[in-house]
Amino acid sequence: MIGIVGGIGPMAGADLYKKIVENTIAETDQEHLPVLLASIPNEIADRTSFLLGKNTENPAPAIAKIILLLENAGANHIGIACNTAHAPQIFEPMRVVLKEKGSQVKIVNMIDASVQAIQSHPKNIQRVGLLSTSGTYKTNIYQDRLKTAGLVPVLLDFEQHEAWSQRAIYEIKAASTNIPEGPIDLLNTAIQQLKHLGAQAIILGCTELGMIEERLKFQGLAVFNPNLILARTLIGQAYREKLMEL
Repeated sequence: MIGIVGGIGPMAGADLYKKIVENTIAETDQEHLPVLLASIPNEIADRTSFLLGKNTENPAPAIAKIILLLENAGANHIGIACNTAHAPQIFEPMRVVLKEKGSQVKIVNMIDASVQAIQSHPKNIQRVGLLSTSGTYKTNIYQDRLKTAGLVPVLLDFEQHEAWSQRAIYEIKAASTNIPEGPIDLLNTAIQQLKHLGAQAIILGCTELGMIEERLKFQGLAVFNPNLILARTLIGQAYREKLMEL
């Protein structure tokens, strides 16, 4: 059974589940995969605020608690629907808690899966632009993995990032489902600047961005949606024969 840690943000977990359904080979209800979604947002502190030192509550124990809840309910392949939660300052303490509790679940690392998808892309992409929260930006979650893989991260300067990417993401979170044009325009400005800086591709490094992908203008750049990549990786690991071809 696949388990989803949702609630960070709430629509991101729902989007991950939707993408699992959309990428599963099935002709009837009964042929779809068993999936548990636990969305408990009130228990998980803001990841970016913690990483930037604006609050001292590490979300790691709360995320571990939800993973254990999913495991006790029968899930053994887990996806966390949040890029920022994969920062080492959160992800590693979470793993320590799970180890102490004797957890046996397999957690798919969204960041690792996304970098592997870039490496296997047929266009031999080398320069990768990043849109993300400030927590993801500042803690080098993607930058370090990209460099280790021999790829070049392309970033906005931090002032531009705060004005365009971070602001847009929090406006999208606040709007939930009815997303206005304002944050879309900010993100399109950020994409244009990343292309100007030489990016060949864009990582939508916040799960909320993947939900408005079709409204963004990528100007011919390749696009990597980590929530989609995570969904397909979960299917491939749990039920390989059910993974739909792209």
